[in-house]
Amino acid sequence: MPADLPKDLLEGLPIDLLDGLPADPPSDVPVDGRFHLYLDNDHMAASISIEPPLHGGAAVAEEQVRAEMTARGVVAGILDDALRQVIEQGIGSYVCIAKGLEPTPGRPAVFTNLIERPLDHHAQAAEDEDEDGDEDEDTYARIDYRDLGNLILVTPGVPLMRRTPAVPSIPGFDITGKVIELAPVKDQPFADHLAGVALAPDDPNLLIAAISGAPKIMEHGVSVVAMVEVDAVNLDTGNIEFDGSLKVRGDIVAGMKVHVTGDVVVAGTIEAADVHAGGNITVNGGIVGMSDTVGADGQEQSRAARLVCEGSVKARFISHAQIDARKMVAAEREIRQSFVDAGDCVVVGPPGSLRGVIVGGRIRAMMSVQSGVLGSMSTVRTEVQVGLDPRTGAKAEILKQKRTDLNEQKAKLEKLVLFLHANPQKDVNNVGQRARDTLKQTLVEMTALAAQEEELIKAMVPRPDAYVAVKKHIYSGVNARIGNKAREFREDYPGGKLRQGHNGEITVN
Repeated sequence: MPADLPKDLLEGLPIDLLDGLPADPPSDVPVDGRFHLYLDNDHMAASISIEPPLHGGAAVAEEQVRAEMTARGVVAGILDDALRQVIEQGIGSYVCIAKGLEPTPGRPAVFTNLIERPLDHHAQAAEDEDEDGDEDEDTYARIDYRDLGNLILVTPGVPLMRRTPAVPSIPGFDITGKVIELAPVKDQPFADHLAGVALAPDDPNLLIAAISGAPKIMEHGVSVVAMVEVDAVNLDTGNIEFDGSLKVRGDIVAGMKVHVTGDVVVAGTIEAADVHAGGNITVNGGIVGMSDTVGADGQEQSRAARLVCEGSVKARFISHAQIDARKMVAAEREIRQSFVDAGDCVVVGPPGSLRGVIVGGRIRAMMSVQSGVLGSMSTVRTEVQVGLDPRTGAKAEILKQKRTDLNEQKAKLEKLVLFLHANPQKDVNNVGQRARDTLKQTLVEMTALAAQEEELIKAMVPRPDAYVAVKKHIYSGVNARIGNKAREFREDYPGGKLRQGHNGEITVN
């Protein structure tokens, strides 16, 4: 009977089964050493367990182990020292003797902006709270409109952007010798067709200004556009449209149009004009549209000021305006009877004060709306909304129309391709091939459109941290919407912070 089996196990087995077990070898019979080779499922490591010989048997030899490794495909990453050491010891459990090399991810090219600029307003918009959850005294004034600053100008030779070249990925391998490669890392160069800039003479990875002007930062480069200065935008100048930034020493008068790719800085006021900017719009005076008027035909005509910009809008006050800003809208005194959309936040009133009024119209922002007073004693309907990107609605309509157009184009092309396939005699001047090429491009565009639609769906998820902060008073007639929840104020209410509660309702505290 084997002597090395546990006694409790022996007692539980039937007698006839115990009789079938092999007996222990005689103490004078040599037993050679044995080993077991283990390979990880991912073939990234191999280990060995060795049993020593008994009664003068032969020990495990290195050649035996290497032969077994070769037979099982272990040909790379062999740890020779570890293998020899365990062989010399003649005993060991799960000793690693081969190890693959994990691939090292690379790093794409990095573009670092070197231009000194105002504070990051989005970071300032984040709500600061003490560790115990208590709010700071300036909770309602996180963003200082004065931080927006004015136009940034550079001169020739000023460093604009540094490019740090990509670091390629390093392939790895497993113990079978299979090479493990990662996706190649693109070494993105500076963008093509950058205006007003040049590479530094002694550094091809440093972009410097070649002319004086206003820098426009892009993902993979910077352009410098010249600044245009005028006394006013009126009938003498005509409408203005160019690539660059505009400085107006006076006013932009009603009825005029300004479309520039850079910033717009106005020392006076913007009346009921149409102003589009690729950067910021800064108005030292106010933005003053006109209320609806009755024309000669008896129909109402809107004379609102219309501003669209990819940056922020700053003004002393805003009245009867339609504003669409990708980042922030800040007014020192008030926003009255206006429709304002901001991709970040809307702030009315100086920091730390109770001043700042929003009356009438509709104010929408992704993150927050902050003011001293919301609404008025005369119960003027005032709408405010936070938590959703104000632009998603317009984007959805654009994508929907594009989807419709592409589906119609695809259907027509498929019909043409099938017709020419069935009637090859009608395929003249290579119409069929051109139709197939156009169909292929249409399918590519539809794939790209699907990705855009998916991103838009993600953007339509409400932000849980969005809020409306009113420091002094909320009047009857205010309709507040946070995310997809709305609350109508039918009576006056002291100031407070409007948020979405745990149960989805809008709370004021």
